[in-house]
This record gives sequence, structure tokens and C-alpha cells, in this order.
Amino acid sequence: MTRMWRRASEWYIALLISLFSSLGSAQDDNNWLIENAPQSYRVQAGDTLWDIACRFLRDPWRWQQIWQANPAIEDPDRIYPGDRIVLSYQEGQPRLQLERSQNTRILNKQTGIIKLRPRVRELPVDRAIPAIPLHVINPFLNESRVVTPSQAKHCPPVIALDEDHIVIGAGDRFYVSRMSSLEKEDVYAVFRPEKTYIDPKTKAFLGVEGLLLGKAQVERAGEPARLILTQSFAEVKIGDRVTHTLKEKISPYFVPKYPQGEPEGQIISVFGGVTQIGQYQVLVVTGGTDRCREVGDVLAIYQTKKDIPSRLLFETDRVYRFPPLRIGTSVVFRVFDKVSYVLVMSATRPIYLLDEVGKP
Repeated sequence: MTRMWRRASEWYIALLISLFSSLGSAQDDNNWLIENAPQSYRVQAGDTLWDIACRFLRDPWRWQQIWQANPAIEDPDRIYPGDRIVLSYQEGQPRLQLERSQNTRILNKQTGIIKLRPRVRELPVDRAIPAIPLHVINPFLNESRVVTPSQAKHCPPVIALDEDHIVIGAGDRFYVSRMSSLEKEDVYAVFRPEKTYIDPKTKAFLGVEGLLLGKAQVERAGEPARLILTQSFAEVKIGDRVTHTLKEKISPYFVPKYPQGEPEGQIISVFGGVTQIGQYQVLVVTGGTDRCREVGDVLAIYQTKKDIPSRLLFETDRVYRFPPLRIGTSVVFRVFDKVSYVLVMSATRPIYLLDEVGKP
């Protein structure tokens, strides 16, 4: 009898542990939600996926974990102005569901009756809301690039400018040497190898930043070939390089997600020439495809260094490594071989070069 009682007690304790574990899991899931999260939200023009996720979730990158779209909806990852996001619960677990706006309400002012009429709504791709602000990342989506020195060296150089100008802009002609397989319909990118990236820890070479200057088309083939600058983002000079525009398409409609590769890295550059980095600034961080990094990866930003008075540095040879302090969040939107472009989505204090990125 004692043995049976002991087994029953053990089974009962195991059941309680399992029950409390499941309750704890559900509570953790509910803790994903912000306090006073709305029951629904109507998507507005100008919204981003990150903005909407912030209305419901403490950690916007958890969007995929509680996202549930209507199976009948084609392309549920695309969200459009007018759509409705609804917060619901299934078996105690929070879920965000998508409802497409499909009806037009017509009010009869005489009777006060509202009639619903189905309508067809065309949804062009460019009207879907992006994951992060398009106006910030657009210049970096398809034309900016990080290349090796040999790749930069083998790109045809600009050897002369029309009318002996020192610099040229849109509508001006210029001459390029060593161009082959020319097609007048092809669009070429004009860039300047400007900045070399070095890993701060290993001192390994990571690549050369190619500053996009403009786009051009061939006006006349030959040696040298004559091109005309169709778009200008900066002045073109002799010595700049020409290459085919990138064939890859970087979609801004990705979903922010937890990184599956190695998230660790360091901030090695910031676009815009600023010293203190804040929200919506584009950074270059170490780690790319070599660390299995992907577009959409969410990386937390950590501060691990402090300014120490020179007197203390002189008195001791110790190297201090402070506990990581999370100071911001970023999203990867462009990946190269050994570096990635990220956009700062939030910052609780100024961010600096050599601050680190890691798991959110």
C-alpha cells in the first residue's frame, strides 16, 4: 500500500509540475504583449510592419511566433492599408490575425440603413506596407555594395569627362575604358571605391564600400566607350568605376525574425558622417553570409566599453570588459560576404562605433 501511495504521489507531483510549466509557458507568451494592447488595429498608409508590431508586442521581432493569417488570404505576409489586425486567443495563447478589407459601406441617409457592397480592390506590390521605413533604406537596397579590391580594380574606369569638365552630373557624357559586351539598353552603376572595412578584433580585411554616384547608359560603343549619366546622386570624377547594376532584388517586405545564424558582431561604420548614432540610421556591422546572417534578422545593440580616466589606465595594465548593456535594436536589411547593413529601430542612449550587436 505504501508503495502504491508513493507512486500515486510521484504521479501527482509530476502532473502538477507539467501543469505549472504549461501555465508558465502561456504566461510567458502573454508577456509578449504590451500592457493595454489594442484588440484590433486598422492599417494606415505610412505604417510599417515594425510600427504595427510595436502596438501589440514588447519584442516586435516575435511577430512570426504569434502571427496567424486567414488560410483563404493569398499572400498573407503582405499587409495593405485598410487591412485589420485583430488580437485573439486560442487555447489561452495570443494570436494576431489578418482580416482583409473587402466591403464598401454605403449609408442611406433617409432610412439610416447601411448596405455592404463587395468590391474588387487592386493591391499593387508597391502599396504593401514595408517591414521598416522605405524612405530610409531605399538608397541602400539595390545599388550600394561592398566588393573586394580585385573586383573594384577590374571594373572599367572613367578616363575622361565631356568638355574637359572636372566633375559631371545628370545629362553629361563621359568616357570609359575596357568595357566589353555592351548593350545600349543596359543600365550601369557608377561608383567610387571609398572606404575599406577591417575587422576591429581580428584585423582581417572585410571589403571595400562602393559609394554609388549615379546610373548611366551606353551612347556609343568603342575603346573608349561613351556613356551618358542618366541619374546622378553625387558628382562623377575621373578614376571612378563602372559596373552592371545588381541583378538581385532585395524585398523590403520581409518579416523581422530571430537570427538563426551567428548574431555577434561589431559596428564598424555609420552612413551620414555622425559620431552619435540614433534611430533610423544605417550602420555597417561585421558578419554577413559567412555567419549565416539573413535579411530580417533582429540584432540587439550592446555597449561593452566605458571611458576610463587616463590616470587609472596609467596606474594599471588591466583591460576592463564591462557587462554588456543593451542600448538598442536593429534589423538587417542587406547582407554581403563579411558585413551587413542594419537599420537602428530603437535606441535608449547614443550608440557609438565599435559597440557590439548580438542576440535580441
